[in-house]
Amino acid sequence: MNAHTALAAVEARPARPPEQAEVRGVRYLARITGALLRTEVQARAAYRAQIMIGAFGWVVPLAFMALWRGASDDGAVGGVTQAQFTTYFAIVLVTTNLSVGGEIIFGLSDRLHDGRLSAMLLRPFHPVLVPAAEGLAGNLYRLPVLVVAVPTIILAAGGETTGRPSDVALAVVVSVLGVAAASYLSAMVATVAFWMTKAQGVQGLLFGAEWVLGGMISPIALLPGALPAILAHQPLWYACGAPAEIIAGMGDHSWWLVAECAAWIVVLHLIFRQVWRRALRKHEAVGT
Repeated sequence: MNAHTALAAVEARPARPPEQAEVRGVRYLARITGALLRTEVQARAAYRAQIMIGAFGWVVPLAFMALWRGASDDGAVGGVTQAQFTTYFAIVLVTTNLSVGGEIIFGLSDRLHDGRLSAMLLRPFHPVLVPAAEGLAGNLYRLPVLVVAVPTIILAAGGETTGRPSDVALAVVVSVLGVAAASYLSAMVATVAFWMTKAQGVQGLLFGAEWVLGGMISPIALLPGALPAILAHQPLWYACGAPAEIIAGMGDHSWWLVAECAAWIVVLHLIFRQVWRRALRKHEAVGT
C-alpha cells in the first residue's frame, strides 16, 4: 500500500460535521496518526539527506553552550559546572530539534488562509493531526543524526551525565509528554489566525516564551527569585529544559514529573477543545 492509498483509506470513512471531527479514543487516534505519519515519512524520503543535515542548522543551543562554558571557566555558575552546561545544551539541541510547534502553528495558519482548511474539516480526523504528522516525519529523519552527534559533542567537550539508566528513561518520557503538552499550546496559538488575518506576530510570541520559559537560553535554575520554582511546573520546560537537566544531573527530579506532564496534557486537551469549537464558529474560508 503506497502513501496515497494509506491516506485514502483513512479518508474514505464517512465525514462528520466539523464540530464532531474529533479524535474518538486512543485506538482511533493511533490508527489515524499512523496512516498520516506513514504518508509524511514517504513524502519526505526524497529529501531525507537535507532533513538530516538540517539538524545542525539549528545552532542556537550550541551558541549558548559556548557562552555558558566561557562564563563557567573560573568555576560553577549558580551551582552549575562547566561540564553540566555542556551536557545541558547538548540535550537541548535534541529537544528543540524534536519540537513540532512550528509545523503546527504555521501549517494550520497557512491552510486556513489559503482555503485548504475547509476541505480538511470534512475529513474524519482533526486537522491539527496533519501538520503534527509533518513535523514528526521530519523528526524521524533527524533523530538518528542527533543520537550519534550529541553523545560525541558531550564526550569531546568534556560534558558529564549522571550515568543512571533510570535518569535516561525519565528524561525520554518527560520529553515525549512535554512535546505533546507543548503541541497543545501551539495548536491553541495557531487558532489566533481564525480571528486575525496577520497572526504571525502573535504566534511568534510563543517561540520567544520558549527561549526563557523552556530553558533554551539558560537552565531555569539560574533565573532570579521564585521563577525557578514556578517555571519547573509548566509544559515548555518539560519539553525543552527538563530532560536536559535530568541527564546533566542538575537538581533532584523524580517520576512525579511524569504525572505533572500527564495532568497538563489532559487540561490542555480540554481547553483546546473549547477553543477549537469557538474558532470553527468564527471560521470563514479565505482563498488567496
